[in-house]
Amino acid sequence: MTADTLAGACRERAFSFTDADAIVTDNPDHIGYLCGYRSILHDMAPYRQLLVATRGRSALVTGASDAGAAQEVVGESCRIWRYGTFFVYGDEDSVATPPAHADFGDAVLAALESELPDKGSILIDLDRADTMAIVAQTLSNWRRLPAASVLARSRAVKLSGELDRLRHASRATDAAIASASRMIRPGVTELELAAEISRMIVGEGGVPRFVVVTSGERSSLVDAFATERRIEQGDIVRIDVGGRFSGYHSDMARSFCCGEPEPLAEQRYDALLDGEQAELNLIRPGASAHDIFEAAVAAVRKGGIPDYRRNHCGHGIGIASHEFPYIASGNETELEAGMALCLETPYYERGWGGMMVEDTVIVTNDGYERITPSSRALRQIASV
Repeated sequence: MTADTLAGACRERAFSFTDADAIVTDNPDHIGYLCGYRSILHDMAPYRQLLVATRGRSALVTGASDAGAAQEVVGESCRIWRYGTFFVYGDEDSVATPPAHADFGDAVLAALESELPDKGSILIDLDRADTMAIVAQTLSNWRRLPAASVLARSRAVKLSGELDRLRHASRATDAAIASASRMIRPGVTELELAAEISRMIVGEGGVPRFVVVTSGERSSLVDAFATERRIEQGDIVRIDVGGRFSGYHSDMARSFCCGEPEPLAEQRYDALLDGEQAELNLIRPGASAHDIFEAAVAAVRKGGIPDYRRNHCGHGIGIASHEFPYIASGNETELEAGMALCLETPYYERGWGGMMVEDTVIVTNDGYERITPSSRALRQIASV
């Protein structure tokens, strides 16, 4: 399924939750969700974009340098409104859009006046006050409503095309971690493992978003970059990785030991695995995020970490690595079939180390599908 086709289906789903005539957003995740285009330039150096989505089509206001790449992705389903100046030699008309406007405000004004009728209702998803001022002035006859709840509901349950992308992202990331794990031995650096993971992710069409490879006492550092530290005999190696594949994210973690783990490490890891298994046992439509969280924490405490505490034990995943719903105390959100969740039970202790297990699952009508298929056990890698 092409990006613009999937975005059209997502746009249709979003409008199924509202009677509004249009949605306007400057959130890059929601721009990608509703039209299919995610700007590399915006990831490197955020700049001003805006999307106007209606039930039948969308219109993207973007910088002149992005216009060609955006047109390639969105095709005829989205009209491109350019602003600014960028020099690309050849046929300027090859990007079949209105002529470029001098600045962002002019392009937004032109797009709103051209794409929308004189009156209606519109859902607003804007972070910048100056953009909000332009929209409010141009659409003074429109009823303006917040978009947050509609977009959150739409994103929470994934379409089949979204689930296919999440499966690919998760399995590719799983394979990348497995490949790196086969390199674990005394003398190998964290960076060498991280490089292998990144290589594998890129080879499967992804972009590494975070590649956490920490070893020994460094494994207690929650979201640390890999370093030149060399793995030693007996080290725990904690690997937590996420990538973005065709706009959809992966997030999973595995723990390994270089040689035979100490009894305390085995005991603690077994407790963490008990916690994740307690979560898995409850995953089904109708289960509450609160109950799943409480079951995870209780199982870890019973398994051998009596003072175990967490802010959350999982989260939704999709066009962002962390999405609604969070698996957290007090969150009474009930799961629905089609939700994609990351379930995790990490443990970090300064001066000792850290370990974790994290998996991605899809909620099905009668339970779940785990899309990170590798073994969840604490893997002992024989030293060489």
